[in-house]
Amino acid sequence: MSMNYLPNNIAERAHESGLFSLRIGLECEGVRVTPDARIARTQHPAIFGNKLTNPYITVDYAEQQVEVITPACESEQQAYDFARTLREIVEGEAKEQGEFLWPFSLPPRFVDSAKDIEIAHFDDSPRGQASRAYREELARRYGKEQQLISGVHFNFSFDERLLELCGGHNEAYMKVARNYHRYGWLLVYLLGASPDQTGKHPLSVSKRNGREGYRNQEEIYPDCSSLENYVKSVRNFIEQDFLSEPKELYSPLRLKPHDPRRVLESLEEQGITYLEIRSIDLNPFDEAGMALEDIRFMRAFVLYLLLAPEPPTYACWLHDADQNILQVADNGLDPHAQIKLEGAEVPLRKEAQRLVNEIAQLAHELALGDEVEAAVSSVSARAHDPENLLYAARIKRVTAEQGYFEAGVQLGQALQRQALKERWLTPGYEEWEMSTQLLVKEALKRGIVVEPIDAHDNILRLTRDGRVEYVQQATKTSADSYITPLLMNNKVVTKKVLSEAGINVPEGLEFTRSETKHALRTFVGRPAVVKPKSTNFGQGITIFEQGADFATLCSAAEVAFGFDDVIIVETFVPGLEYRFLVIGGKVAGVLHRASAQVKGDGIHAISELIAEKNKHPYRSTGYRTPLISIQLGPTELEYLAREHRDGQTIPGEGEVVFLRPNSNISTGGDSIDVTDKVASVFLERAGKAAQAFGAAFCGVDMIIENLDDPHSSWAIIEVNFNPAIHIHSFPMEGSERNIAALVLDTIFGEREQPKSMC
Repeated sequence: MSMNYLPNNIAERAHESGLFSLRIGLECEGVRVTPDARIARTQHPAIFGNKLTNPYITVDYAEQQVEVITPACESEQQAYDFARTLREIVEGEAKEQGEFLWPFSLPPRFVDSAKDIEIAHFDDSPRGQASRAYREELARRYGKEQQLISGVHFNFSFDERLLELCGGHNEAYMKVARNYHRYGWLLVYLLGASPDQTGKHPLSVSKRNGREGYRNQEEIYPDCSSLENYVKSVRNFIEQDFLSEPKELYSPLRLKPHDPRRVLESLEEQGITYLEIRSIDLNPFDEAGMALEDIRFMRAFVLYLLLAPEPPTYACWLHDADQNILQVADNGLDPHAQIKLEGAEVPLRKEAQRLVNEIAQLAHELALGDEVEAAVSSVSARAHDPENLLYAARIKRVTAEQGYFEAGVQLGQALQRQALKERWLTPGYEEWEMSTQLLVKEALKRGIVVEPIDAHDNILRLTRDGRVEYVQQATKTSADSYITPLLMNNKVVTKKVLSEAGINVPEGLEFTRSETKHALRTFVGRPAVVKPKSTNFGQGITIFEQGADFATLCSAAEVAFGFDDVIIVETFVPGLEYRFLVIGGKVAGVLHRASAQVKGDGIHAISELIAEKNKHPYRSTGYRTPLISIQLGPTELEYLAREHRDGQTIPGEGEVVFLRPNSNISTGGDSIDVTDKVASVFLERAGKAAQAFGAAFCGVDMIIENLDDPHSSWAIIEVNFNPAIHIHSFPMEGSERNIAALVLDTIFGEREQPKSMC
């Protein structure tokens, strides 16, 4: 296709930014199975809530058939990331039950479909009862096995400007619908991934789209000449009992109305809102169910359907279009396969190559971008080397070698491992703080609508049942008053509030630079801590467990003054430091944050031991993993020098070498969950500290000499607002804690709030 084909009004405005963009939504189905490839017998996970109201994760036909639904996304990458995230959430819950998502569109193994395939359950509302009744009718008409066939639905809408240039919503979308019927066979050919496993159609690419796939019992073709005629023809099919309702029309493309509860009436009154392509098989090689390059190809493909001139039609064109899909689905791997175009038979492979070349040219001339052009080129390669590159050909090779069910298990479990490899990340939110990413993922799991507001400041808008909550950095919410973080940020005020509440705190002084020399002399030789009055992430803190001389204390004071004009010097409290995470007045997790350290093996130097420890998948730089990589910088080298060591020192086997005095995760420390080992009295004290500030969310840092001894010496050294939650969710050692769930329970009123004592 050339730009010469474009109407003048479009060609003249082709340079406008976003004119050829799409809004994209994906719906991906999948069946939960056990490791022996049998359909799961468990219910839809309760954490996903009401199947009728969760906008992201629900069921399709069967209780074991999950459907994930993205919202309308502004880019192909966003749609892909969202689908990946939802599938990862489902895989995580499935793994908890010893299950995984079946990677193929065709069903897994079952003994008796009538018993094994459980029609989805819904609540007793009229909508729930109607949903159940509809599925029972489908079982009667088509059988349960057919309904268990899974796939991907590609929803899209064009830019409003482009629609107007093409004659308006209805006219433009009806043209796309007509052209999809003409050219939809190409998608079945290029994206088909459900080859027949019975031997009946040995050269098939998509049984799901074939004669034995997901089709109506009767050959019915709605009139696509206009929206009015389309609605009339569907009503006629219902009156003749070919369909029970409009959504039973298993067309490869659907016209989507504004109101899905009144399909035909809404189409008449408000027109077409968007289109849904339903002929895409699950991609068993991609964790999202559909590859990113295929999504990008779809943008060029549907623009081709909109902009390509329609050929002259003849009476049987719609019948032939349907037969073409069947022919390609059942025989697409046959090098001699033929399809009909305007009544004439043409070689399938030759026509596919011609068509993808036109789509590639269109993508280039419309300047759809390098990513789309690269995707079109990659997908087009399948048309030129079908035996090696078509998904169906690849699947046939794998299943021939391993067996269908065996291959499904291996592919499905591999996809699950890949999806959960970096569970702390949320695709599309990689640049957000990790704690925020975890909150996003938990909100999506529960069907809470998530809207990113500001990535730089990590601000989200969460909506559930009409209630809106804004959240910053996971734990800054409306549950806390404005004054709470201000009090906690001031270490002097913090100690005063805690002390007045009867909570043990270290003795100490605060002073300005002019007071330094006089004040520091009282701490010479005494175990002490020097820190800024206001600080985060352990910055500017120096600890002297054995005391220090005057000059050393002065140097530490200079470091602290680099972060605040006022510093604090306080008595060092012996023991280990623990972070008590308090949410809604209750301790949600206790973490020992061990100082950055390595354990010797008698062979490797400290620098080598650090490099090896940093290989752990939890460690990286930039706060994008649960732990931060250990550094060997000036602070660490200075600390080592106190013990007459450096990076080349070889510690003895089993010898623990500490690299910093402070125990912050942000400076390379280890996270060790000890929640279940803490004496209850310390849990009570942490809760009391949070209550003193009226804090819904806070991190209480407590020094305890003996964790499990209720009579042990102790002191609270800090109370921190906006505590990180990811360190509790993914500790280096100990139990993982789903803190994000507790955060959502609290801000949406499902967890008791503490009463302010301030």
